Amino acid sequence: MENNFNVKISEIQDKIEKSKKSLKDVIIMASILEKEGNSFESNKIIAGILWKRIEIGMPLQVDAVFPYIIGKNTYELTLEDLKVDSKYNTYLHKGLPPGPISNPGIYSILATLEPIKTDNLYYLSDKNGTMHYATNFEQHKKNKELYLY
Repeated sequence: MENNFNVKISEIQDKIEKSKKSLKDVIIMASILEKEGNSFESNKIIAGILWKRIEIGMPLQVDAVFPYIIGKNTYELTLEDLKVDSKYNTYLHKGLPPGPISNPGIYSILATLEPIKTDNLYYLSDKNGTMHYATNFEQHKKNKELYLY
């Protein structure tokens, strides 16, 4: 597994260097994308949103960390769960978690390195897997009402 990882990473080493991000940060972000998005294109958009959140000092607020922390998925989470004391809780701590939450595939790694910049700051996936994006929290709340409840 480690040999395969090293081979794949060596093939995209130039992209990693051009990104000016550490390999560790790339892998951590890719591990989040592996669980958050559902396609290469959506992962690139989500990467753009998450890198922007880090840049502006906003918490990542990704639900993908919770199966790793407490074993609950997005649809099982309560408001109390979002307060769980963990270094991996991206609602409580800004920036990337201290380590990967999954083993990311090459497409998640590439999406991390090729983010699509948009005006969006929010996203969600409905129960059918369709992604919905919003530029502000009010739009995001409307998307939640329309597509999650």
